[in-house]
Amino acid sequence: MTDVELVGNALCLDFANTVNARPVARRDWLASPAEVVTWARAVGHPVDDDPSLRFTLPVARDLRETVFRVFQPLAHGDAPSPDDLELIHTVHAEGIAQARFVEDGATFRLSWAEPESLRVLLWEVATSAAGLLTRGPLHRLGDCPSCHWLFLDTSKNGRRRWCSMITCGSRDKSRRYYAAHGDRAETE
Repeated sequence: MTDVELVGNALCLDFANTVNARPVARRDWLASPAEVVTWARAVGHPVDDDPSLRFTLPVARDLRETVFRVFQPLAHGDAPSPDDLELIHTVHAEGIAQARFVEDGATFRLSWAEPESLRVLLWEVATSAAGLLTRGPLHRLGDCPSCHWLFLDTSKNGRRRWCSMITCGSRDKSRRYYAAHGDRAETE
């Protein structure tokens, strides 16, 4: 069992959330090849732990930060940097150039020759980001006020506030309660 949390509702957002909190992370799923393999398996992408993985990690971390810098402003109704959009476009175009369509039931999906490589996972992340940017719903993007994880709000009423009610939601509610009732709670 792994402690990977997937709350973004889109691969690109879960990839941006591979650090457990911003601005100071205590856990980084892209810090070492072993952690990348664990995270990739959790999202259903078996990545081989081979020597080339170590050389691709800086590229992966750069894409992660770029995805964050694109979607975090969008979650607040602001525009992302054109340079960051261009980097996602470049990685997406590189991936599309290497992909082929394969039949997948009643539809087709993109497939790459070496599905176990980290490079393919990065192409899938860029494809997820391009899909979210072009098809949205961008108005449903959220930025957790506690840890700054990004998520796509798929709730019925569209009022999701935290990445997870179990972690950040409970922590934030407890903090606000004790700030408002701290003295009284200690004397009771």
